Amino acid sequence: MTAEFESIAELLLVVLTITCILQLVFVGLLFWYVKRMMESLGRARTAVLPPPVPPVAAARVPEAPAAGLAGQAWAPEVPVIRATTVSKAAPTVDLVSGSPDIRGSIHRLCGKYDLTDFIIATMDGLLVVSLQPGSTEVAAHYSDLYRRKKQPDSPGVTFLEIDHRGEAMIGVARSNRPLTSDQIRGIGEDAQKILDWWL
Repeated sequence: MTAEFESIAELLLVVLTITCILQLVFVGLLFWYVKRMMESLGRARTAVLPPPVPPVAAARVPEAPAAGLAGQAWAPEVPVIRATTVSKAAPTVDLVSGSPDIRGSIHRLCGKYDLTDFIIATMDGLLVVSLQPGSTEVAAHYSDLYRRKKQPDSPGVTFLEIDHRGEAMIGVARSNRPLTSDQIRGIGEDAQKILDWWL
């Protein structure tokens, strides 16, 4: 009887040991999964944009001496700033100093290159910044097209890749006129400066 009891006790001990090991493995996997989710949420939080600057607050933004474009603040309906000469005036525009936020810098970028909007998104479609409301789905759509090496499906849209601290991002420039290769290169460099400054 005692031998039978001992063998049952040993069997229960083995089962208990295996159960504890499996629980440890599952807890380890759970912690790994939670850590990955926190990293994802941390990246998503950096992409959450601040609310637009109201016109009263925008009046307090100091003017920067940059061909009359730098002191303009972002507004919900984005006026398109028409630059008369892009080649000479564009390099003097200060995109970051005096801007209230990343949207203000993107607004200045649009004025510098005569764009109607400029969207920055991650390669997996997460919106980083745009001047137009409701651009989350647009960013996901264009990121998908770019990843699949498809051409933009809307007129006046140009894709460009931006490197931000070793991570590739997509820039979507919207313009009412064709952009030259020099302008596209300049937009990419300026967008990288804006990302490095604000993020």
